[in-house]
This record gives sequence, C-alpha cells and structure tokens, in this order.
Amino acid sequence: MLNLLEDWRLAQAAEASVGKRERKSANTVEPDGTPRVGTDEAGKGDYFGPLVVAGVRVLEKEDARELHEIGARDSKTLSVPGARNLARRILESVGVENTRVVVLRPREYEARRKAAGDINKLLAEINVPVFGELGAGVELFVVDEFAKAARSYIEPRLPPGVRLEVRPRAEDDVAVAAASVLARARYLEEMEALSAEVGFELPRGATHVIGSARRVVEERGEEGLAEVAKVHFGTTARVLEAQEKVRERGGRFDRSS
Repeated sequence: MLNLLEDWRLAQAAEASVGKRERKSANTVEPDGTPRVGTDEAGKGDYFGPLVVAGVRVLEKEDARELHEIGARDSKTLSVPGARNLARRILESVGVENTRVVVLRPREYEARRKAAGDINKLLAEINVPVFGELGAGVELFVVDEFAKAARSYIEPRLPPGVRLEVRPRAEDDVAVAAASVLARARYLEEMEALSAEVGFELPRGATHVIGSARRVVEERGEEGLAEVAKVHFGTTARVLEAQEKVRERGGRFDRSS
C-alpha cells in the first residue's frame, strides 16, 4: 500500500510539474502589429520521422495579441498533449487559411535533400514557397535561423518590399512560435502513423534509436528503414554494418546495444 501511495504521489508531482511549465507566460514579446509570416520546423534532428515546416500568417495586431494570450510559444517547452492542444487552439485563432504545413516523409525528404545539396538549402527551398502561399498583405518574414547562410538562401527569392528577419530563437515572435507548435504537433501525428506502420513505437530524437532501427531492418529490411528514417544519418551505417556482421554469424540482432 505504501508503494502504491508513493507511486501516486510521484505521478501527481510529475503532472503538476508539466502543468506548471505549460502555464508559464508565453516566451513571446508583445507584438508590434507589423503584418508578418513566421516559419519554423520540426524533425530536422530526429532520426525517425518526417521533416515538417510550418508557416503562420498574422496580419492584425489583435490576432497577434490573441496568439500571445493563448500561450503560443516555442514548442520545445510543451509536453506532447500540450503541443497538440495548443496547435488546435492556434488553428482556431488564426484560421487554416493563414497556415501552411509541409511534410516530407523520409523517402521524399532524402530525395529532395540530395537534389538540394544539403538540408539547409532544402529548408530554404521549403520556406520560400511557404511564404509565397501566405505572403499576401505581409511586410515581414520571420524565420527561425536554421543555418548561418539562411538569409543568403532566402532573401534573393522574396518579393521586393518584404523585410526578412532571420535569427536564432525567433520563437519570441508569436508567428514563429505558432508555427513551431503546428510543426511539432504535425510531426507527432506523423510519428504515430509511422509507428503504426512498423507495429511498434518509434523513438523521437537522435539518441536511443539504434535498437529500434535494428528492429526495423530485421523485420522489414533496409527498404523498410528508408520508409521511416532519415537514412543519411550516421546511425544507418552503424545499423547496416551490425546487420552484416549478424548475417556472417548466422544470428540475430541484439537490439539492446
């Protein structure tokens, strides 16, 4: 009984901690009313799952203030349920016509990354048309910096008269913060779908993924891995090298390593 009570107490404390973090005031500054589009991405550094880029258009100061009030913020500060709930509220606030979400599942991601030359040029190639779709009536394009050269990639391709702001931690702008939340919520949704395809939960991030990658290769082969993972990551070479050694021994993967 004491153990059960202690487990309950720890669970309640953890839940309260998450709630406290998500009730903190949004880490955005008071909007200045300049009509803008903000973009952000999710999944760039994750081994499994897609690359997702989202854009949000905010035309009126009142719209920006509402996003600020509902708590639009850097999605990394949110729990999984928190990101999903806030994404729904953001869509209700700005309307789907003021949002754009681009999803590149692993195979398409790899093809477009190779064609672009590297991931940062690919991100620029996605950001520009996102702005193109949302740019009507906009004076400012705010981009969370994904590379030092991001400005040089994007600026020449924008319409005259549009000011470009590229900087780290741009989530203090409500449009970028809202885009951050939409991108993460969609990434989580896509990860659920890919996990259902392989029959087990795929881990997020780039650490603690070896075991899952080995399981995918063991059960679905190298082609199966290419369906769910960004195979240009060094993780892939490690997994396939281990697979070859296993074949030579005539055994099976040790997924724990």
